[in-house]
Amino acid sequence: MTAKKRIAAVVTAILLLMLNSGIYFADSGKEDEIVLPVLMYHNIVDGYAEGTEGANITPELFKKHMQGILARGYTPIFVADYYNYIVRGKALPENPIAITFDDGYLSNYTVAYPILKEMNIPATIFVVTSTVGLGTDTGKVSYPHFTWEQAREMQQSGIVDIQSHSHTHKRMSELSIAELQMELRLSKYYIEKNLDKNCYIFAYPYGGYDEDTFRMAKYAGYKMQILVNDAEKPEDFIANTSKNGLEKFTRITVGGNMSVEDLYQTIDIAVRNIKDFAIK
Repeated sequence: MTAKKRIAAVVTAILLLMLNSGIYFADSGKEDEIVLPVLMYHNIVDGYAEGTEGANITPELFKKHMQGILARGYTPIFVADYYNYIVRGKALPENPIAITFDDGYLSNYTVAYPILKEMNIPATIFVVTSTVGLGTDTGKVSYPHFTWEQAREMQQSGIVDIQSHSHTHKRMSELSIAELQMELRLSKYYIEKNLDKNCYIFAYPYGGYDEDTFRMAKYAGYKMQILVNDAEKPEDFIANTSKNGLEKFTRITVGGNMSVEDLYQTIDIAVRNIKDFAIK
């Protein structure tokens, strides 16, 4: 083998290693940079308690949100599609947006799933694996959660992608290294075992993270890590570009107090804010 061929082989091996490690190659300085707003929903229910609108939204308003997103010219994608854009250069549609849900409430299956199917809107659900199938009669959850059978139906539909939100929904930055590994690995194990799929995206409960959590999540096999923007005001929300990388991907919290017009305004602000965004 000539010297040139040896160098080429080494470079190829390094590039493949970087890809497998989740390192991204997108040119964040290019003018046609894809900007991705990501919406985060939780439970979809009528008659929720006052003061809980941050985690609850009525079915009627949720459907209006989905109709409004399509009417505004957005094209919903899976979070995994953005991973493939960053890592593999897979093309994305114009004006992409990602719809996500946290925790795994039964209403995601009974209410959101039919609406998503009707409108052909892909969504990503980050599930807490220890609460799958639990009802309020257990005293462990305030609202019922969907079962593994229902999760399989959604996953196999091609409309929903299920990924990890930990095993017991603890604030990850407050755990020991051993506890971190337990949360990360058990969740990944149960999702892969019950849904026969690769689980490689992790959404932090409460958004709590630090350098140890980033390192341990990668060690556990997660290639993409999702945060929560703790913004108290809509004007502080941000969208995503490749500058965020695969470890500091952020979302817009959507609740029952956000009208369609408010949603439009919040998304617009988040997209504008990305120009000055830098996660510390």
